[in-house]
Amino acid sequence: MRRVALVLIKSLITTVIFFVIVEVALRGVYNVRNAFVRLVPLPYSVGDEYGPIPPWLDRMMILVPDEVTIWHFAPNVRRTYLDIFAPVHTANDRSALLRRFSPTIPEEFKNNPTWRVEINSAGFRGGEIGPKQPDTVRIACVGDSWTFGMPVGQDQSYPARLATHLATHDAQSTSQYEVLNFGVLGYTSFQGLQLLKTRVLDLHPDIVAIGFGMNDSEVAGYRDSDMINATPPKWTTRLKESAKDLESYKLLDYVALRLKFQPKPMSEYLEADSEDKGTGATDYDAVEPWTRVSPARYADNLREMIRLSRSIGAKVILIDNELWEESPYHPIVQRLAEELDIPFVDSLAIITQSKTKVLRDRERDLGVTGSRPGPKGPALPAPPALTHVIFRVFRGTTTVPRAFSIVGPYAQLGNDVPNTIWMHDDGIDGDEKAGDGVWSVKTTFPAGTHVSYVYTNSGTPGQWEGLDLPTIRHVTIPASNEVTVLPLDTFGEIYLQGDGWHTNAAGYDLIARAVADAIRGFENAPPAAARK
Repeated sequence: MRRVALVLIKSLITTVIFFVIVEVALRGVYNVRNAFVRLVPLPYSVGDEYGPIPPWLDRMMILVPDEVTIWHFAPNVRRTYLDIFAPVHTANDRSALLRRFSPTIPEEFKNNPTWRVEINSAGFRGGEIGPKQPDTVRIACVGDSWTFGMPVGQDQSYPARLATHLATHDAQSTSQYEVLNFGVLGYTSFQGLQLLKTRVLDLHPDIVAIGFGMNDSEVAGYRDSDMINATPPKWTTRLKESAKDLESYKLLDYVALRLKFQPKPMSEYLEADSEDKGTGATDYDAVEPWTRVSPARYADNLREMIRLSRSIGAKVILIDNELWEESPYHPIVQRLAEELDIPFVDSLAIITQSKTKVLRDRERDLGVTGSRPGPKGPALPAPPALTHVIFRVFRGTTTVPRAFSIVGPYAQLGNDVPNTIWMHDDGIDGDEKAGDGVWSVKTTFPAGTHVSYVYTNSGTPGQWEGLDLPTIRHVTIPASNEVTVLPLDTFGEIYLQGDGWHTNAAGYDLIARAVADAIRGFENAPPAAARK
């Protein structure tokens, strides 16, 4: 028995030594690998489904756990990200880039744009925050990834552009402005309230610009408030969680998940997206326990942020930053602004208006027929009238070896089979001019149909090749007795968007201008006594 015990002890010691060596080796290899990384890819996938994330990317992440705000930025981080919201040969190219161990970038992505992120020692995007100077108006921009500035460069976020507009426009003013960016990726109004209480108000801002909404509505399976107020886990649970921090465990777990992971084809996303259209809004009362922040709690959080800001004498600006037209959160922030007499910056309206202008300008520059927007709201009751429509896509900067194709879950668009419904640029059958780079196809749909579709470029029939952006396009078919020319798309571009969830640099600049106008309104407003 003693001999058996000694053998077991030796085996245990050997196993521990082996795993220690493996752990040290993995950490060393990952550190060496990441030391050579110059561009960090953030691949986008329809449905945000990338599959398992490789463990060597953990040290490249810029968000770390936080006991008060759930997570925050790691301080003193510098990253240059590669923009992958662009056409690719196949959908797997984006996922493969994310899982690539080599720190180099494949040739097909080397010409993609990049954007720089610099996090200061306080854990926020921007320069160092020093003591507040006399005669300086300190502006705190509190919000989510729109405030942070995803996915644009350091000087293109709306807080950065706000600082520029205030400095250049008000050069003769006696006031000096300091704009601080407190936007954090993925934050809800709950996290924003915690951040305001614990970090922002201590810096004595004169103006607080608040922008939340797009993350609050996420039905994630938990409430943010429960994440903070949760009962401390048992020691056995903490031990298991600690084991998950081991690189050897992460690697084994990643391999196991990779073996099980089956990526969805684009056709599944198109089918699901088509079924979702016109089916009604989410009942947030029913899913409140699984929603990060329900509409009612969202209103409470905003109201408390406003109260706390005003309690220190700060003025408030409310901003609605999202691209969801049917959002139940939009009317809440708009109503609060009216009720509490607060300037309101409606980013959705700003971006929508600018998108329309970009579309009209492009149609005019190309000399093609202007489009008509389709009706909003649910589908028309059956039996709907048929409308003859023309889909159009401009090639932009894209080379088209053969032809563009349009794909969707309808017989008219190939029944989800890619590269079978070919578009043409020959000046006939709905195409206005031959060789102008605008590819067209004419078809018929019931009026009121919410059409979900994507484009491909010169791929093999039946294969998801030559993919456009990793997002699904939409149009509502108008009722018309005439042939209807639908809005002109551009391959590889969504007007005024940097990705499927955020605006681009031009959009952030427009938001900054609107916020700057609101700030000037504070300066020009009559004293409270005079208003009474």
